[in-house]
Parts: sequence; C-alpha cells; structure tokens
Amino acid sequence: MSRKIRVCHISSVHYSLDTRILHRECVSLAQHGYEVHFLVLNQESQTVKGVQIHSLNTPISNRLDRMRRAPKLLFNKAMELDARIYHFHDPELLPLGRKLQAAGKKVIYDSHEHVPHQIRTKKYLPAILRLPIAWIFEQYENRMVAKMDAVVTATDLVRDRFLAINPRVIEVNNYPRLDTFLLPKSTGVEKKYDVTYVGLISEIRGIRQLLDSLIPGDTWRLCLVGYFETQTLENAIRQHPQWQRVDFVGRKSREEVAEILSQSNIGIVTFLPAPNHTKNQPNKLFEYMAASLPVICSDFERWRNIVEQAQCGLCVNPADPAAIREAVQTLLADPDRLAVLGKNARRAMEDSFNWGSEEARLLGLYTTLLQG
Repeated sequence: MSRKIRVCHISSVHYSLDTRILHRECVSLAQHGYEVHFLVLNQESQTVKGVQIHSLNTPISNRLDRMRRAPKLLFNKAMELDARIYHFHDPELLPLGRKLQAAGKKVIYDSHEHVPHQIRTKKYLPAILRLPIAWIFEQYENRMVAKMDAVVTATDLVRDRFLAINPRVIEVNNYPRLDTFLLPKSTGVEKKYDVTYVGLISEIRGIRQLLDSLIPGDTWRLCLVGYFETQTLENAIRQHPQWQRVDFVGRKSREEVAEILSQSNIGIVTFLPAPNHTKNQPNKLFEYMAASLPVICSDFERWRNIVEQAQCGLCVNPADPAAIREAVQTLLADPDRLAVLGKNARRAMEDSFNWGSEEARLLGLYTTLLQG
C-alpha cells in the first residue's frame, strides 16, 4: 500500500474548527486520501474527521505579540511534520510561507478576505492611519503573493487582484456542504426560534441595528449563535433594553448549528456597508439557504441578485431597524410563504452554490503542485 501524501494547513488566527479550513478544505483532502495536519495556536489538539489538529500551547499576550512570534513557532512545528504541501490562512504568516519555500516546500497562500479593504474598517487602528497602512500592506502582500507556489482565494474580487501578479490563483468559494444541514422534517411544525443569526457578532455586522429592530410590543425573538468581537461590545449589547428577547447560545459546533437552523423560521445577515461586505458573497447567507431557511439580508447588489434569482427571501437596508422589523413581521405572518421561500433556497443551493465544484478545484490544485 502506498503511503499517504502528507499536507499541512496552518493558521495563527482562526478557530481550530473553522468551517472553511477544517470542515471544507481539510476534510475534503482527508476524504480523498491525503494525510492532513492542521497547526493552530492555543487550542485543543485533537483529530476531527481524519484531520490531525496540532495546537502549540504558547502564551500570547496580544495581537502584536502573536504577529511577531507565531511565524517562528509555527515554522518549527511545520518543519517537524515534513509535509509535501503547506497551506496557510493568515496574511501575518506570509514570512512563514517564504521560509517554507526556502526549505524546498510547496506553499499555498489562502486569502479569505481582501485584507487592504478590511484594514480600512479596523477600529483598533487610528482612523488617520487606516488608509496609509492599507496601502503599505497591499504593496507588501502583492510582492509576497507573486512568489507563492499557488494562491487560493475565497472571492472573485481577490482572485482577479492576485491573477495580475501570480498565474496560479484559484477561487474556492465558501459554499457549504449540503449534507451538513438537516432538511425540514415536516411543514407546519412550530419552530423553536423565530429569527437566527450565526457568526461573529460585531458592530460592522449590524448587531446594534438588529437589536434596535426588537421594539416593545412585538413578540418575535432573536437567536444569536456565535461570539462577540470584544468583551466591551458584549457588555454594552447585554444592556440593550430588548436583550431579554434574545436567545444567546454562544459558539456551537457545526452539528449544533445545523440543529439550531433546522429549528429556525428565518436566517438573517444584515451586515453594514463595508468593502468586504458589499463586494463579496455572504457565507452565512448560503448556510441559511442550505438549511432551507428563508433569508433576510442586506440590500447590496451582489446579495440582492442571489436572493432574487433564488426567490428565497427579502433584502433590506441594514442600517434601518424599522426595515428589518418590517421584513421579519412580513415573513412570520405568512407561514405558507416561509415554506415556499425555504424550498427555493435549498433548491438554489443544490443547483448552484454547493461545495462539490469548489472541492474539485481545490483537489486539482494539489494534484498540479505535486506533479510540478
């Protein structure tokens, strides 16, 4: 029996059970015969669906400390594993990627976001410095990307940007695995949750407007699945006068999220305008659709095109709590419409937006690198 080809994914920032990295990319590689390792910082070492997760349990005091020390720490462990291909997921690890290449390894950079656009909205940076820092980082990232063996992007926007400087760039969209999500057991059954949001809870993702849509006198409730961006934000949101109408369940496993969505009437994703929102496809929207949920989402052109083509929900001004409330009440008042929109959502996922084609593209890239 031939020995499995060893590959290694690396992240200094992401959760070890990250949906894109672990449950889509790493699991797909493991299912197709690779020996897959995933290196992370300060989490639990475990094996999940054939993927070996290694955590370097090293104290990290803050973001700058992590950015300074993580590349060296992860490089040492990565070299111990002696993989054929290394696939890293954070821009702060670009120097690690170059060191691995210098050691004779094939290296893939996986860019999940348009980072220069993201920097422009970072509140921890002084406003006057955001544009200059974004410009400087863009020049640096471009120089590093030009030298990578391959680049994977999560959006066509970033794909097109990098194709101008590196010919081996592929887009692997964050479309969900359909078998992760439970199909509704029956119609006409009362659901546990009225409206559900899954993901990072932050101001730029519209949490304040979402809470403001819960006006006194209404009875519908909001379920929040995920974690707050900062403790300060969580403390502030918990003081909102309508917090008692929120079911905050915290971070959950993929299986638990699927169960919660199967018990929900509506999935909501009302991010506020920002370049990484308006120009990209919304991952959470696709997860709701895969779970056969009608959706309420921000009225951005790209998002609206998806929802209107699938006929699976309503688009609203995310900065307008009254518009969010009206959309929720409109859908909850019409169970028959909810059922039709949910079926339309799932059908669109089965036809157009599922992980199968993305997986094939990823596997093809690995085959090409191994043959090169």
